[in-house]
Amino acid sequence: MASSTRVVIVAVAFTVVATFYSLSELHRMSAMHADAETTKFATHTGDNNRILRAGGQTSAISSTSAGTGQVGSAASVGTTAATTSTSTAVATATTTTTTAATTATATTTTTGGSSGDHKCYTYEHTELWGDVVVWGTLNKKKTAGECCDACLNYQPTGADEPGCNVWVYCGDEVKCGSQHQQCWLKHLVHPEASKPARTGPQTPWTSGTIDVDINADPGTDAKASGAPRMFHTVTSAQGAAVHWQVRIHYYWWKKRKEECQKQGNCEMGGFTRLLHSGQSDDLMDELPTVVVDPLPQSMVEHSWYVVLNRPYAFVQWTQRVKIPEPYVLMSEPDHIYLRPMPNFMKGNAPAAFPFFYIEPSKAENVHITKKFTGEITQKQLEEIAPIGNSPTFMTFEDMKKVMPTWMNVSIAVFKDQEANSVWGWVQEMYGFTIALWINGIKHVDLFLNMQAQPPWDQEMHMANGKPFYILHYTYGMDYKLSGEFTPGKFGEWRFDKRTYGSRPPPRHLGEPPKNMKNDLVRALINSINEASAALPCWDQYAETGKAVYDCDEIKTLTDPRFKKDGKGIA
Repeated sequence: MASSTRVVIVAVAFTVVATFYSLSELHRMSAMHADAETTKFATHTGDNNRILRAGGQTSAISSTSAGTGQVGSAASVGTTAATTSTSTAVATATTTTTTAATTATATTTTTGGSSGDHKCYTYEHTELWGDVVVWGTLNKKKTAGECCDACLNYQPTGADEPGCNVWVYCGDEVKCGSQHQQCWLKHLVHPEASKPARTGPQTPWTSGTIDVDINADPGTDAKASGAPRMFHTVTSAQGAAVHWQVRIHYYWWKKRKEECQKQGNCEMGGFTRLLHSGQSDDLMDELPTVVVDPLPQSMVEHSWYVVLNRPYAFVQWTQRVKIPEPYVLMSEPDHIYLRPMPNFMKGNAPAAFPFFYIEPSKAENVHITKKFTGEITQKQLEEIAPIGNSPTFMTFEDMKKVMPTWMNVSIAVFKDQEANSVWGWVQEMYGFTIALWINGIKHVDLFLNMQAQPPWDQEMHMANGKPFYILHYTYGMDYKLSGEFTPGKFGEWRFDKRTYGSRPPPRHLGEPPKNMKNDLVRALINSINEASAALPCWDQYAETGKAVYDCDEIKTLTDPRFKKDGKGIA
């Protein structure tokens, strides 16, 4: 067999293995939407992060096991929602159902005294999830305010037991019936990362959260000051699978920025494609690009997991570039911007979209997390945000500190057999959020409406009326021609970006079934079709996978991003 043939076979084999692994991971994560697991508590203490914080190109950490977590409240009510996982979830109410979506407006009460200065945010016609710390059947209160005070003043029975940060009260005597005046005290890790159990006029419950508003608007600081807080968008990319995605991504970024500038007070600054292949490509003139090296295989063999190149790419980028914007949005090629993006940050704390499957403090993950944080308490574990690096806003100065740690932690996770196996395709996401925590960033503002993920999300707005800003098309979308959703089964109509892993999709993708009730899936197909129709020579591009700018249509192209010779204007 010729050596070139062997190389091709080996390359194909790696591709097949990586594709199968990624599809298996996505199937697992998709299944978690419908059948996830119960959140438990665990407690341990310690420290082991000095080496991970060090800069440089190598990870010098040695993996050590910690003990298994301890189960907390036996009377847990599972924390769950469309974006939070459980299997034995029990909501407070057992007789009401949501029949209409309403906007649950938060009212704020500031309480002092023995509980200190804390804010209590209240949401009418809303029932929130949480692990029960005091059962409502044994805890009657006359008003929602008294229920809030009970949560604020709750004292855990032990140092490692969870406190109260969520309360649920039923104050309508007629609608509540036997549950009237029940006040359920709960604990929920990152309440703003979970959709409510129920909302709407048929929900008699009033809920509250302590010190966090689950309906917070993005960019409150900018609105208060009136001055835009400019951010730079950086999108990491490598390989044929995302080559076409990043062209569509940049098309929509440009379009939304133009809309943003027309609206005034726009915070969208510059754009960079962070190409971590080590070589320039055929999109250099179309997209503003910085080329950096992939993580050397000599450091760790990771040919099946190219995502490990991403942290190293950001290390190089933060060390090499100077940008005028003080803030950065880390994005990905499979993001389509649905509207102009504001800076979501409040102050200088990072702001991010929470992923339901990133659970560093979950009982079965605790001993793995502690391999990279050292011995820490349950409260400290819960400080680690359920996020990856994208979509995430940060200050550029924080990025300079965090990126080397992210690289080191990600390499350490990859080398650890258990962490690599359990965290799988999303292991570098765990690496990122652990790196934030190690660098002292203990608070991240979380926004569920920062990003929609069809087909699980269906509408352009959340139930609370908040609009989605990014459409992330990571999951396959399958439907019968009748419009019926068929999760886990290949549909008669389907779209999956992995279908186009080696070649771009053609122009004019077929419309979803007429009776399909998912506005986001329809918006995705329309967005891809609009971009592919506008970008020059896409028909030739779809055939070859190579961007060209010398076809006949370039002569009449009106898109202002392209010069007469077809090359892009940065």
